[in-house]
Amino acid sequence: MEYDLIIKNGFIIDGTGNPGFYGDIAVKGDRIVRVATKIEGEAERIIDAKKMMVSPGFIDPHVHWETTILNDNSFDVFLKQGVTSVICGNCGHSITPLDSSNIYEYYYKNGLITKEAQERYNREQPKWSNFSQYCDRAREKGLNINMGLLLGHGTIRWTAMGGSKDRPPTEEEEKEILRYIEEGMEQGALGISTGLSYIPSRYADTEEIIKCAKVVAKYDGVYATHARYYIGILESTLEAIEIGEKSGARVQVSHLSSTSPESFDAVLEARKRGLEIAIDTIPRSTGHCTRKDRLIQFIMSISSELFDKGVEGVKEALKTPDGRKLILQDAYIFGNDMDKVFVINTGNKEIERKSIAQIAKDRGYSDPKELILDMLEDDNDNYTFWLGGPSRADFPIGPHPKNIQDNPLVMVGTDIIFGEPWDPGSWYELQRRGGFPIFMNMYREGGVRVEEIVRRNTSFAAQQFRLRDRGLLKEGMKADIAVIDLDKYSYPLPEEIDYSNPLVCAEGVEYVLVNGKLALDGGRVLNTFSGEILLNNK
Repeated sequence: MEYDLIIKNGFIIDGTGNPGFYGDIAVKGDRIVRVATKIEGEAERIIDAKKMMVSPGFIDPHVHWETTILNDNSFDVFLKQGVTSVICGNCGHSITPLDSSNIYEYYYKNGLITKEAQERYNREQPKWSNFSQYCDRAREKGLNINMGLLLGHGTIRWTAMGGSKDRPPTEEEEKEILRYIEEGMEQGALGISTGLSYIPSRYADTEEIIKCAKVVAKYDGVYATHARYYIGILESTLEAIEIGEKSGARVQVSHLSSTSPESFDAVLEARKRGLEIAIDTIPRSTGHCTRKDRLIQFIMSISSELFDKGVEGVKEALKTPDGRKLILQDAYIFGNDMDKVFVINTGNKEIERKSIAQIAKDRGYSDPKELILDMLEDDNDNYTFWLGGPSRADFPIGPHPKNIQDNPLVMVGTDIIFGEPWDPGSWYELQRRGGFPIFMNMYREGGVRVEEIVRRNTSFAAQQFRLRDRGLLKEGMKADIAVIDLDKYSYPLPEEIDYSNPLVCAEGVEYVLVNGKLALDGGRVLNTFSGEILLNNK
């Protein structure tokens, strides 16, 4: 056969931002070999894309799937949005340094996996001891889409300093931190991430991060940051810009809140000054749905005092007035408005989907937060706390301000919540699994051209992470392609969705090719496992 596959009659939006056109695309092996108005020739498979958009596969720069793939490598939630590549290792959390048992310990202490998952992974999963070995293990598992990886400053600092230390590193510890970064970049990491609102990265000052980013810059890597939002969104964005300008590294500002339009303007101004910088944002988000056992674990992970005492330390603290005071001191996770914290999945009609404020009033509590603490202490495990409710304050439902929609540096970063594959109801969220269709529809309604929306989430994202042969529908490029019915491309609103179902997926994507192989066929996920690990080849 002349071609393996031809996509015919589609409205081709090639990722450049240029106007779309009707035409055909031919694929042979893992490459696009021809793009033309009409392609004649034989192929093993012909897809009729009439009345559908054909675009490069979308690239999601903010994902936390690095442990999820050990048990679920289908990436169905991404394929059903038209995503063909993800960047993992965000918010300071990564799969190196040292061996896999060290990583599982860190992920458990930071609330990212459960104790059960830690023990299960150590017992059942193949081991790794560096970045390259993790990549080998991922390839052996098989990936349904492509995955690039960042190093995590939090994991590296925690390892080099022997725990979460609220102090600067010693000279020797600093050398160890920088050595781990150098090693990871040598082995193909795309850059480094920080979680400057989280333990332990939040203990690092700006100068410490600049030194780390300078190592990444040597390899043309990216500095991606969950910024130090507790000092203010604009202030933390300006710190990210300072780190980029002083280190020479490209900057990716992660999940920047649409409630701070001035921060988006500051990034655009920095770009005009010459800093290579971009933004990803969560188009809209509900609060996290966090089951009781996971919430106790998160309290441990965000508390300076309880971090090293484990879940049992939190349970003991719940039993005393001083312990409860300690929990409330650090537990920003509860939020301040108890009208926006709901209890769900209880099996109890008297309290199901009621707010903590309402239940506290019904039961005669003067302080609703005392009710949360009592519920965490009691013997009933059938509580899921919907922290923030149907519309999260920092990623609200409404359309983004016009200056954000018009900002050419803004792309989607879904930051999908990742409960264990075998227990998704322990921790989930109800809008991020549809981040790309939500962004597409919101920005189209705001007057942004479809071609521009596609550019930001394909070729621009590829440029930012130096994915040199992806992001464009062009001859010779990797055949990562999405075929989407834009009229059906959608995701339900919070009031439309079943809040007890953590696994809702987007609609409207008909076909997805990953490296030339069909991974989504007629809306059905195939376990083709044609994805690749995306490495920094500098």
